[in-house]
Amino acid sequence: MAIKLKKAKISKSSCLEASYIDEDGNKVSIEGKNPVHLDLKVRLKQLVPFLADLTEQKEASKIDWYNLDSPENDELLRHLDVSGVSIGGSSESPVATLIGKRTLLTSKVLNICVPATGMNIEDEDYTRCDEFRDAVYAFMYEAELYITERKWSVQQGEFNFDNEEDPFGNEGVEPEDVSIEEPEFAEAV
Repeated sequence: MAIKLKKAKISKSSCLEASYIDEDGNKVSIEGKNPVHLDLKVRLKQLVPFLADLTEQKEASKIDWYNLDSPENDELLRHLDVSGVSIGGSSESPVATLIGKRTLLTSKVLNICVPATGMNIEDEDYTRCDEFRDAVYAFMYEAELYITERKWSVQQGEFNFDNEEDPFGNEGVEPEDVSIEEPEFAEAV
């Protein structure tokens, strides 16, 4: 099933909400009921440095771009989160918008929307355009797997009870006679 994601975000209940165009050209919106897989959360977290950089947050100048997964970057960016991505523009010149937030020292939340940023290096002046595009598409790929492959956090397995080699089917099998020895007790002196 080929789909073209337009928007994807993680809801407050850690489920995916998305809008996409299916293979027949239909516009489809979904509100998932299953929690997202850890891979999707990781891909979303990888967009946080770009949120800081593109919105000129105070942390942007201190980001270690050569080691984005470092504990120092995690600590530096701990007050910032990205909750969703929207893709627009044309196929030749796609643009992405990040939706995020900053948790203030007062525990209040400041919503942040990154201006539409081009993902084609020929059309965009952003110096980290290639890395930004790759991070956006990696997130969208995981979101697509949530929709098409049901890649969720918890997936209930199925048992096939019609299988002739049923591990629980011990009908007609008698347990072996096993002698049971009783422990010896020493007499108290």
